[in-house]
Amino acid sequence: MLDDRTILYASPEPGTQTELINPNEIAAMAKKPAPRKPDHEDDHPMYVRMVLGSLAVLAVFALIVVGIMVANQRREQQVALYRTQCEQAMSGLENKRTAYTQLREGDGAQAGTISDIQVDDTATISALDEQLSATMPERITCDVASAAQYNDRMQLIDEHSEWFDAHTASLQSAVDGVTASKQSKDLADRRETFSATLREVQTTLDLTRGNVADNATWDDLSELLASAQQAHDAGDMERMEALERELNAAVERVNASRDQKIADDERKAAEQQRRAAEEKAKQEQQRAEQDKQKQQGQQKKD
Repeated sequence: MLDDRTILYASPEPGTQTELINPNEIAAMAKKPAPRKPDHEDDHPMYVRMVLGSLAVLAVFALIVVGIMVANQRREQQVALYRTQCEQAMSGLENKRTAYTQLREGDGAQAGTISDIQVDDTATISALDEQLSATMPERITCDVASAAQYNDRMQLIDEHSEWFDAHTASLQSAVDGVTASKQSKDLADRRETFSATLREVQTTLDLTRGNVADNATWDDLSELLASAQQAHDAGDMERMEALERELNAAVERVNASRDQKIADDERKAAEQQRRAAEEKAKQEQQRAEQDKQKQQGQQKKD
């Protein structure tokens, strides 16, 4: 063992040796325990871990909340988009409903007043009645909450749109069928009535041929009859309506001209009779004078 007294410690000043270095003291100092920390200093790491753990939990919770908010926002955006699409589709559906309703309450209702006896084909009346008795789909709205419900609602809108498309077309076809059948019946009736008018006009022409005071009136009626016959054969109702009025007026003129001719003929006959009577009276007077003269001459002879 070293004698700690043999160890010299260097003096703080150069060139001097004022203190011995004892190795035993150094070893003893090394073995001496470190000074004890205060109790509150030992709890610091635990607090740090608790704070960090709490912050981690809060961070996870915040992420969950943010995730839920983002998901809700996306869902709301998606629902808003679906609602916009639904409302656009609903607007188109309402337009189709309006068009169908106007057709049903307008031309459809008017055609519905036509009876079986007014048409050529009564089957058109039955077809129209069937269309007018159809039940329209109930109104729906876009007041739903989820994307799945919007999908169902869009599908329902499509189904209703198809219904209105099909029934608008079939109702229009039924209305056109009734209208065409009535027009056909009206035309047939009109042509029959007009045929009777043409026969009467022909009879008038036959009876008045050469028996009118003004032959131009007879010629005008004959030309109108030819035009009326063409309109009748063509089935031109408007032309027949117009020509019938002209024919009636022309017939009146011909009849008036015939009456004038009859009156003129009667006047001429009366004039001839008067002249004949005057001539006969004159001749009788002459004969009477001659007889008188003869008598006078005979008396002179006697």
